[in-house]
Amino acid sequence: MLLKAVSGTGLALGGLAGSVGVTAQESDGERTLLDLDDRARFNIGYATPHGAELAREAANGVVHEIDPIGAITIESTLDAVQDLAGSDHIEFVEIDPVYRLILPPQAVQDRDPTGQTVPWGIERIGAPTAHAAGIRGESAHVAVINTGIDPTHEDLRANVGDGIAVTPCRGECETAWDDDFGHGTHVAGTIGALDNRLGVLGVAPEATLHSAKVLNSNGVGFASDVALGILWTAAQGYDVANMSLGGPFSTVVQDALEFAAERDVLLVAAAGNQSGPVSYPASADEVIAVSATTETDDLAVFSNVGPEIELAAPGVDVLSTLPNDRYAELSGTSMAAPHVSGTGALLAGIGYSAEEARTFMKETAEDLGLPPEEQGSGLVTAAAVAERRPKKSGRKTAP
Repeated sequence: MLLKAVSGTGLALGGLAGSVGVTAQESDGERTLLDLDDRARFNIGYATPHGAELAREAANGVVHEIDPIGAITIESTLDAVQDLAGSDHIEFVEIDPVYRLILPPQAVQDRDPTGQTVPWGIERIGAPTAHAAGIRGESAHVAVINTGIDPTHEDLRANVGDGIAVTPCRGECETAWDDDFGHGTHVAGTIGALDNRLGVLGVAPEATLHSAKVLNSNGVGFASDVALGILWTAAQGYDVANMSLGGPFSTVVQDALEFAAERDVLLVAAAGNQSGPVSYPASADEVIAVSATTETDDLAVFSNVGPEIELAAPGVDVLSTLPNDRYAELSGTSMAAPHVSGTGALLAGIGYSAEEARTFMKETAEDLGLPPEEQGSGLVTAAAVAERRPKKSGRKTAP
């Protein structure tokens, strides 16, 4: 079903990037290759149908056929893919790198909100002002590319739409794209928790949330899985993709980002939590990189920084949803990015294209007095959306 949803859309192949050659990436001091002497996962970009056939012949097993961008993920050996790299029919060969959630150290304790709580971050960016003006994300569609979404949560279930499981849920799951880790559900709550007099309030409480489950119960996945989540989002015609995850640069992910950007998806990603340079895919030109701020409008100590930062958003002690009708505060740029995605959903709901929404959010951001490499244009300001007149009643029709 996944391959039909992504590959069977009839969309033309996207442009392929990268030079021919086998590349390995490093992440946290570990090689992302499973085993250089045995079978490993590789992404092969092909220039011709014969190139795809060569990749299949070199495979011990085919993991993904990623037709929209002319790529295939295989299990093979280093010797076999080295032979592929010299073919004129092959665009690139890369080890399929690992993507993961890396949150700053923190103690997580369940909270039991009385009535409906407006989290400080939702209040700080002025989302209730947009809601009072009747702008609440209606008709907008947001994909949470993460560990899944709990579709039965009391504060989300009326807003949860379709999903896809590149990495299926394990354990007691309502759907294959249910959340078996918790992170994706927390992200989803900040974007679109219901205005229903209980739990918490999201930035866009009438947006439809879709789960692209690409990370497993340990918060780990492969670049090819992330790429499929991005491609599915574009193929479905959704407005916004939130990527609160990170990993090494990957050509297959980059091709997927370009494919989605060309199809008017607003791409938003967390900058990362290592107090270092902006992580990938946030660092890609097609993506809005989001840093994290505190309640005192300072940069969070863990937030990555750099020239790629476009916007800042609340990312410390953010109260949101967790699976099984739970709520808790989490910190990280993972929590900041959905404030931007939610604001993007408010704009999409009144007819803004992805590029228009990106420009609007940067032009109306609040200057916090931080250096540009820390805040970009400034703090995202959902309140500014209240002054916008709808261009039309939603710009896309998505399932």
